[in-house]
Amino acid sequence: MLSSTNATIFTEFRFWALVSFSLVLPSAIFFTLFVRRAFSKTTVLVFGLLLVAMASVDLVLLRALSSAALATPSLADDRVFASELSIALYILPAAFGTLGINMASHVLMHYLRKKEQRFEAAHPAAALPIVVRAVRRGSRPIGTALAAEARSQALQVGLRDTPRLRTGVTPSPRPPQRAGVTRRAGRRARRW
Repeated sequence: MLSSTNATIFTEFRFWALVSFSLVLPSAIFFTLFVRRAFSKTTVLVFGLLLVAMASVDLVLLRALSSAALATPSLADDRVFASELSIALYILPAAFGTLGINMASHVLMHYLRKKEQRFEAAHPAAALPIVVRAVRRGSRPIGTALAAEARSQALQVGLRDTPRLRTGVTPSPRPPQRAGVTRRAGRRARRW
């Protein structure tokens, strides 16, 4: 650990390893990512996993240096590694680990999307959309535009359960209102 000549942990190898794993190597990775125009998915995955590995090494070194800082006579390293300021030192590894996980998950999502597309191309029957039709409770299904074959395959759901416009399925139109016929509901009169 500390020799008799080292009165502070700033002269130890672990401190300089922490600086290189926290600042130098991640900066080199990000510089490479921003300077080059194109990367393979494998390179992005390797860089992402390297960032996660460096973040874990940073955490181990920070824990070791914070315990070693208490054993030194110097107050400067106590202020950095054994005080509330040490919480700020954990931000860099957390950020780099998060970015590395995002890079790796981006590559994995791209890979899974390609696998899905291959499956859908090989099995076209499995890729058919499900037809959803809205029905009113206690009445017959609304919407006579569907063919008899499509009606038999349609999944019936209640009007409250109908999908939103994002799915591309719109609820059936309401029946036409009778002109001039109203009923009392609360303080206002509503049309049926």
